[in-house]
Amino acid sequence: MLEKNKGTINEIIYDSTAYNKGKYRYFPTITDLYSILDKIISSNSTTDYIRITPFYINENLNMQIEFEEYMFYIECRNSFDEKTLEKHILECLDPEDKQRSLEDLRLGSILYPLCRNNDVNSYINALKNYKECLKEILPKMMYIAKSEMELNDEDIAFGYFCFEIHSG
Repeated sequence: MLEKNKGTINEIIYDSTAYNKGKYRYFPTITDLYSILDKIISSNSTTDYIRITPFYINENLNMQIEFEEYMFYIECRNSFDEKTLEKHILECLDPEDKQRSLEDLRLGSILYPLCRNNDVNSYINALKNYKECLKEILPKMMYIAKSEMELNDEDIAFGYFCFEIHSG
């Protein structure tokens, strides 16, 4: 049973992803996600966090693949500095024994932003950046899905991206 958290953004996400009084969860498609992000942006408010995890489903093959490496996680804190932000991004990228490129860090700063509590402008900017970034990462995820799931041209027509959204 999904619980409806208090707050404007939490209510937007609940209303967009839960049905039958929270008994079931709906996983929005890319079109629905854009609509949800637009509603959140126009709400002019913040929440403690939003986590959006993309996944690809192929009905023809009865398979799905989750893309945790392209998860979006925005968190609001009372305060933080540049060093804390950098550490946060590196932890989210999980760089254990792996050299990270500038591109990884750029993408990490978009996918794992921090903002200050009640800083609506930076919150909105982070959401807008994520929306733009989806145009870049969706083709990458499609390439991974094609390879991992060994999709052929016929299979692709039976697949779609969805997003699991949590907030608090």
